[in-house]
Amino acid sequence: MRKVFATEMKRAINIGWIISILGICFSICFDSWNDLLRAFATHNGSVHYFFWNSAFGGACRTYFLPIFAALPFAAAFCKDYNEHALYFIVSREGKKRYCIAKYIVNALCGGLVVAAATGILILFLSSAFPMADSVYQEPFVSDRFHVWIAVYHPVEYAFVEIVSGFLRGMLCASIALCVSIYISDPLVVLVSPYFVSFLAVQAYRIFHVPDRYRLDKLLTGNMIIRSSVFTVWICIVVVSVIVIFLGIFFQKTVLRRLEDGRLY
Repeated sequence: MRKVFATEMKRAINIGWIISILGICFSICFDSWNDLLRAFATHNGSVHYFFWNSAFGGACRTYFLPIFAALPFAAAFCKDYNEHALYFIVSREGKKRYCIAKYIVNALCGGLVVAAATGILILFLSSAFPMADSVYQEPFVSDRFHVWIAVYHPVEYAFVEIVSGFLRGMLCASIALCVSIYISDPLVVLVSPYFVSFLAVQAYRIFHVPDRYRLDKLLTGNMIIRSSVFTVWICIVVVSVIVIFLGIFFQKTVLRRLEDGRLY
């Protein structure tokens, strides 16, 4: 099994990692591009402001992050199928081991590129700005968008943002890989996490789901339950359950289609 994981991981190391990390960093910055340029010119800004602005109403982070998370490896299953290499790979690696390794490596790739981009951007911005703006230095500040923890515990705030990014990237990449079972067009697979997230938001609105129960708002810090750290633990549990369910779905569906001969 280790050999199979190592093989899949070697396939996952590609230029897509660099493109994704740079793209995510640029997307978060571009949501506040004018403010960022002004902040560097006046030396007046904060790391939290740019992440807050991107999470509150940023279009680039909302639209592009799911796609960048899927870019490194989510289309690998399509590639194996389109190049007629799937039969040879599964015969060498084993059907179950192939499914498990492919899914786990893809989920890790999606999570790691978003986490890495978040961490790199925080380090870059913190070299020029404080973690939180001075206007938040008051006895009581709102928990929303992790403001309180950014003011009083900047290291924990960075950890919260990185972990939240990892969870979101892992979820988006897993969704894309499941879509690739039915759609063999890599471009469609890469944009599928965005469409799924769009449909999820519409479902939340149609069924009037309260904000405190919306995973998208919890992952961006738009809604906080008790505390930032507690919210992250809730997201870890919920996203883990979803990712495990998607993994079981991916494995069973691929195995069934392989046995039926529909993927050869």
